Amino acid sequence: MRRRFKWLVMLIAILSLVATGCGPKGASDAVADLNKQMEKMSGYKLNAELTLQTGKEPQNYDVEVWYQKPDYYRVALTSKTKDVTQLILRNEEGVFLLTPHLNKSFRFQSGWPENHAQVYLYESLVKSVTDDEQREFVEDEGNYVFDVKADYHNHSLISQKVVFTQDFQPVKVDVMDANKNVMVTVNFTHFEKDAQFDENSFSKDRNLETSSLTSSMPTMAKTDEEVQGSFGVIQPSYTPHGVNFLGVEKVEGTDGPQLVLRYKGDFNYTLIEERPKATHASFPSGEIIDLGETLAVMVGDKQKTMTWTHDGVEYLLVGDLPREELMSVAKSTLNQVGK
Repeated sequence: MRRRFKWLVMLIAILSLVATGCGPKGASDAVADLNKQMEKMSGYKLNAELTLQTGKEPQNYDVEVWYQKPDYYRVALTSKTKDVTQLILRNEEGVFLLTPHLNKSFRFQSGWPENHAQVYLYESLVKSVTDDEQREFVEDEGNYVFDVKADYHNHSLISQKVVFTQDFQPVKVDVMDANKNVMVTVNFTHFEKDAQFDENSFSKDRNLETSSLTSSMPTMAKTDEEVQGSFGVIQPSYTPHGVNFLGVEKVEGTDGPQLVLRYKGDFNYTLIEERPKATHASFPSGEIIDLGETLAVMVGDKQKTMTWTHDGVEYLLVGDLPREELMSVAKSTLNQVGK
């Protein structure tokens, strides 16, 4: 009788261990498995829909990401309303920001994306989940859900909810402000791990050529028409405290008319506006800046320069502004009506 009782106790213990092993995955186990998948993958392709709530109206983008280990990237961001595509490309030559329909490219050495997490990059999501030791984790409707800190060089974005399937494919990301308002949403529609690429997939010249061919004719026609005509002054709606607007001057540049807006005070800067032209520039250093509705390039330290294109106008902002103030001025030009 005593022997039977011992066997019964052992059987219950074994069944308990088996039940535990088959039970819900803990946060540490899920994070470990997530990192294992990232380490084992040779690369991936993904598609997603990106929605920004940071302006007056939601901005919607189609996102396509190609990644090949160890550090080749191709990110295509296409505005659904304007049908304009910009690409971030990283290959053995450096990091490029391409605007194919304008035949425009900027090349520079950069720590992107290691030093600049992006909400649509799989490895950025994995890193955010791994690095936050205060993460919250639940299983919901067969998915793994992590609540973690957000670190996207934007002080207004505080936290994010990252959702993966149980085999760690990305499902959705909601990035929130301090009041838990969702400011950025990414819905992933396709994810292919260990994807294959041809030898020219990350070529700058090929991507400039093929992406410009797929741009819509209405967009191209609109740009050509705008380049030939004049345009009104786009005055930023934001001016830093202690800075005064001195006025605007129209000058004749080497490639057509330019509008020059000057500001002076605690910070001194100049904003130059003109019609876009083909540009292929190279910088020893630089940073890709996400302005929400377009991508910009920033170079310099104390004296900074930022350039971006939006709605048929090319901007060049030069001054001694801090990084955050520079971005605020640039963002406040978006969706402004020319005067």
